[in-house]
Amino acid sequence: MPSPFDSEKLQDSARVLSSPAKRLLLMFPDLEWDLKRAGYEMGAVEYMGVVLFITIAAFGITTSVMAIPMFIAQTEVDPYITAGIPIIVTLFAFFYFLFMPRLTVMREGRLIDKDLEYMLKDMQIQLTAGVPLFNILANIAAGGYGACSKWVGDMVQEVESGGSMRDVLNNYGMLSPSEHMRRALWQIANAMQTGSDIKTALVALSNDIRQEKENKIKMYGQELSLWGLVYMITVIVAPSMGVTLLVVLSSFIGGAMINMDLFWGVLGGVIVFQLVFISIIRSKRPDIG
Repeated sequence: MPSPFDSEKLQDSARVLSSPAKRLLLMFPDLEWDLKRAGYEMGAVEYMGVVLFITIAAFGITTSVMAIPMFIAQTEVDPYITAGIPIIVTLFAFFYFLFMPRLTVMREGRLIDKDLEYMLKDMQIQLTAGVPLFNILANIAAGGYGACSKWVGDMVQEVESGGSMRDVLNNYGMLSPSEHMRRALWQIANAMQTGSDIKTALVALSNDIRQEKENKIKMYGQELSLWGLVYMITVIVAPSMGVTLLVVLSSFIGGAMINMDLFWGVLGGVIVFQLVFISIIRSKRPDIG
């Protein structure tokens, strides 16, 4: 997959930062491997240089956006805010772009795992029918299995270009962002080398994937019970009992504690919590295809 930073102009601009990029790269030795697994067609030094260039640009732009309006309006602003916001934005930009290849690998791994079980079952059926392995991979590439088909399609192109089937399986297994896909490719390569039955290995792997999905569903159901209790306490019990308690207490001090701002504040807090709660539940939901 091409990198979003493959622009030649961007890389040329960042080339002046190669020296600090090399020194900084010592702190992140896994970046080269993450770039390979993510399919980025650039080296670690070039990528780190681009990250540094974007970080410096983010700092300059944020500082300008903060300083120019203050200069025009001739207003005084807290220096901690003036310096803090550009620093926070700069740090966020640096770490976000630095770990973007790893995030890409994780996202690609989830997409592969989503359809991998169905792909393996299709392979089992074709193996039972006596279809040759290369034809099976070609059928999978055109079979509409999402990221799995794309990954297998790249393997088919490598083999058609003259690569050894076993070497291609081993290489793509090493680069695979999915642990299950890695095991599947390596088991197929192993079976080819030893002459054992490929179908048996795929059946065992399919069962493992199915069992893992069932375990994820059970764990998610158990978590939902706890989150349901948290939701009920925070959204239903706490606001109603809290407001009632404040009304009772305010009767002893002349009602100074109760006003419309309090009720609007409680309503706003409940709405914000529900939005955050929905986001958390969605993020924890297992993507099992």
